[in-house]
Amino acid sequence: MSKQKHSRRTLRARVRSLFRDSPICLAAFDELEADIEIQTMLEDTNRMAIDRLGYSDHGHIHSLIVTKNGMELLKALAARVQPTIVEEGTGVFEDSQLVVLLACYLHDIGMSVHRERHNEFSVTLAIPIIDRILTKVCPDDRHKQVHIRGHALHAIYAHDKLIRPTTVEAGVVGVADALDMTSGRARIPFEAGKVNIHSASAMAIRRVRIVRGTEKPVRIVVEMNNASGIFQIQELLEKKIRSAPQLLDHIELYAVMSSQEERILESEIRVL
Repeated sequence: MSKQKHSRRTLRARVRSLFRDSPICLAAFDELEADIEIQTMLEDTNRMAIDRLGYSDHGHIHSLIVTKNGMELLKALAARVQPTIVEEGTGVFEDSQLVVLLACYLHDIGMSVHRERHNEFSVTLAIPIIDRILTKVCPDDRHKQVHIRGHALHAIYAHDKLIRPTTVEAGVVGVADALDMTSGRARIPFEAGKVNIHSASAMAIRRVRIVRGTEKPVRIVVEMNNASGIFQIQELLEKKIRSAPQLLDHIELYAVMSSQEERILESEIRVL
């Protein structure tokens, strides 16, 4: 087995384990993973992103990472932040998890059409897919299916950093997307010769962690080995957090310099 296939299988298992307490989410995740249309679109998404445009990974691995980030962030926020679908009385917490799962997994499929406005293309392509999956995982509740579909489509549309999310779930999806910023993802454009502040900054990011905060319920810690990583944090992750008013007061964001490298900045810098 190739290293990439082993990594993908291990990541899939880690994501799947997040749904052990949610039969509906587990069933939906398995449907997403087995759906030939979805998997083919993710292949084409990477062809557009990597092969044609020289961007970073936007395919299957990115979908899995963002799904993992989204579920971990939603659960970490749960003690203090009520998901919108729960607050509005149109669903329970498990429905919120299902919204985040569907939106995280499908948010970039529109990239198979084009990079510009890909969030809009993703919404269009996701509608029949979401309907198909919801018919299988909650077949007897059309009311619930429609509510969840609307929430998921809003989260997919609002993952663009220029669009202000109006739900907790959409804010979680946007931040989860931005959290996939480590050097492994940046290596593709960097090694292809696309060296700019974006790729160089992303190459500086070693690890991203979601942990319990001190002043706020959630702390996001971004470890970097070069000060250029600050650009990536401020231009993408910080903007995503600030654009989500439902989350802003509940997340601490820290950049941490690796102790193994020469410190250009202080060992810990509070960004938000």
